[in-house]
Amino acid sequence: MTWTFDHLAFNTADGQTLQDAFGGLLGLTPGRRPPFPFPGRWLYQDGQALVHVIEQPALNEAALSHIAFRTDEDAAVVLKRVQGSGLPYQLAQVPEDGIWQIFVRMPCGVVLELDAKTGIL
Repeated sequence: MTWTFDHLAFNTADGQTLQDAFGGLLGLTPGRRPPFPFPGRWLYQDGQALVHVIEQPALNEAALSHIAFRTDEDAAVVLKRVQGSGLPYQLAQVPEDGIWQIFVRMPCGVVLELDAKTGIL
């Protein structure tokens, strides 16, 4: 199974400040974001959303939410591998895009988002 880095995601109360920092330092620019049921923004470089910002007003400072990787493998194959690992996970699907997201909590507490395009069911 081959994985490609996809994005980093941060939780923050102030999405604009984080957007400005990534824009000023790395030249990332805001772009399209699927209609998730929570506020946020995606920051792009050359057509790739490298940083996802999840806005949560109750936070005092920004924190890493997760690290995402993508694969061309079938989502059912990825899910079977995750289930075999015994690690806790949650499933989600990107609105409109249909990409399956498997959020896996690693032993160190870091969350990995594993993205696959084809269906699970």
